[in-house]
Amino acid sequence: MLSFRLLGYPIRVEWFFWVLCLLIGMPYLEKGGPDGVAAFLIVAAVVFVSIIWHELGHALARKRFGESYSEIVLHGFGGYCSGPGHFTRFESIIISAAGPAASLALGLTVWLISTTVPGSQWLLSVAVATLLWVNIGWAIFNLLPLYPLDGGQIFAALAGPRHFRKVLWVGIGIAVALGLTGYFLRGSLFSLLLCGMLAWGNWQRLQGQRSSFP
Repeated sequence: MLSFRLLGYPIRVEWFFWVLCLLIGMPYLEKGGPDGVAAFLIVAAVVFVSIIWHELGHALARKRFGESYSEIVLHGFGGYCSGPGHFTRFESIIISAAGPAASLALGLTVWLISTTVPGSQWLLSVAVATLLWVNIGWAIFNLLPLYPLDGGQIFAALAGPRHFRKVLWVGIGIAVALGLTGYFLRGSLFSLLLCGMLAWGNWQRLQGQRSSFP
């Protein structure tokens, strides 16, 4: 397990994160040769840096609202930023939105640069495409009202504790719809697995909610 600090924040990289990188970069490895290996390493590096950048957005927002300590963890389905602290509903919304905002800012910057600086080098195009996919595509997905994604966290904060069960049911519906759509239209097992785990996690939270009421 890799551990280090960046800007004072402890960052821990679980081994399953590298499995994620392997799955994403596998099409390039299958091409074989030095270019295929180089493209795979570029993809892994882009995913690694982009997720840390995203989580730093959360960490810096938490610091802005008075909590200087945050821990960043990279895992098999992305990453998360956690730590102590009590925040108002408004502060929680801003903290949740800060990660996608950081990702979108990076992605849009890369897009603007790529449209003004022409380049035909294949490895550069791989890096740009991956940066756009991870920082714009993933950020949009992350803003869906699907708990515990950032959009789900925002939705939960807006709905309030009384309506948390509704938040979970909405998340289950969205996860099931996305997972089945991704699988049957694109043949994406990864989408099916990811959305299935999100739906299952929300179902488990629902059981916990139900058990807390007579």
